[in-house]
Amino acid sequence: MTGWVRMLAVCSWLLLVCAASAAAQRPEGWDRYLDRPRGPYRGQVLDAETKAPLAGAVVVALWRRDRVYPFHITTEHYAVRETVTDSEGLFVLEVKDIEEGAPRRTRRPVFLIFLPGFGSFPRMQRSPTGFLGDVFERDRTAVELPRLEGREDRLRNLDTFSPHSLSESPHQDLPRLLRAVDEERAAVGLKPYPSPEKR
Repeated sequence: MTGWVRMLAVCSWLLLVCAASAAAQRPEGWDRYLDRPRGPYRGQVLDAETKAPLAGAVVVALWRRDRVYPFHITTEHYAVRETVTDSEGLFVLEVKDIEEGAPRRTRRPVFLIFLPGFGSFPRMQRSPTGFLGDVFERDRTAVELPRLEGREDRLRNLDTFSPHSLSESPHQDLPRLLRAVDEERAAVGLKPYPSPEKR
């Protein structure tokens, strides 16, 4: 067997293993594409240690869509929406206008929750764990965020995402998130998130 054939066989095997692993984590019958409007999405954000509600946490939902071409598929942004938690840590994202008009192959939304001084969702939360694909479609899912004590942890948390990964125009689409990010950047001695003119 020549080297490139062996490499092709190994890559194919790895792809099959990864696909099987991803499928095993999803509940049976779960589809990543919107088959109907799924919102409104709701939840509650709590301090992981004290279980106290966290007011002012920014919750962002991002929808992407797949475009299928003869020899490849591209994924592009479709819509993004943000809200903040109230004094009880509760949030509701009304998204009927987005999901009713969604084009074919629009994916179900992914979520980010960010609050200065706390680990963000979906990478640093204490709960929920496991499969998160439909977590906010359920009735009031509780998300527990850990408090970050040191500067290094807070910098690492900021490095887990970029507002530009959520929107091509975050200053226009995500003003609440950018205010929270700038507050956290100031707390750890960084300059504000770059404005469009400075990028």
